[in-house]
Amino acid sequence: MQRILEALGWRQGSFVKPESVAKLIGDIDSTFTISANNLLVVASQSCDVASSQEEYIELSIVRLLSVEAFNKQYSHNRHPRILHIEAISNSSDEKVILELKAHEKIQIKKSLLEEFKPDSSINFLEGNLNQYIDWLAGRYKRPALPTKFDQLIASSDKKGKRKKIAKRANEHLTGIYVEIYPNRDIKDEETYSVNLLGIASNDQSIASATDALNEYADILKDAGMDVSVPKVGTEFKISVGTLRQYQRINFDYLSYEENNPIPPDTGI
Repeated sequence: MQRILEALGWRQGSFVKPESVAKLIGDIDSTFTISANNLLVVASQSCDVASSQEEYIELSIVRLLSVEAFNKQYSHNRHPRILHIEAISNSSDEKVILELKAHEKIQIKKSLLEEFKPDSSINFLEGNLNQYIDWLAGRYKRPALPTKFDQLIASSDKKGKRKKIAKRANEHLTGIYVEIYPNRDIKDEETYSVNLLGIASNDQSIASATDALNEYADILKDAGMDVSVPKVGTEFKISVGTLRQYQRINFDYLSYEENNPIPPDTGI
């Protein structure tokens, strides 16, 4: 069976065309409403698609959106639960907007795909397949910052400045990262030392991104933390080694004990 799927071209990121979805609906055991107008995209890794040890294949439900419905807040993995991402229509050579929701995934038996070929009329734009994969994986590797760190910020940010910064930062930042010492809950007599790093959307956004990051630094200082001068750069100018020293601040998921999570941070 696995050789049949490989021969047909099924791999991670392959799309199931709407007419194939319509035929599969009766065999899909799902709590979600799946329309015959929806697409499906293979979420399982290509090696799992090919493996004889894997009986099932996992797919994400995909909705086609109008260009006007594109929401930047959901692009570039900014939001952990909703993704707006571009693909290319091979029939018209035009970009199309796709919407995926993290909880809308299904499993079907691989054998059900044997009678279908992947949808050749649509493909992810170059690099966007990796973006989709990273978005899927990101739900399982979000770091939790020390509870004390979150509590100090929450107690000093009574006016909700973080919400405003997060909303404005979506225009200029694809990620806010933090390096904390000590990276644990501290005692009353201890102080956090913090380095902040911002990933700007592009070179033109660096000035505005720096302003937003400086405002966030002020919140940390108000919480009694020692904060170094924030650094901002584009993802092409910040090394992987540097990024590994930091944890991403995800405003949608603070520590597990935070009672009032706020809207999502931007992310790569």
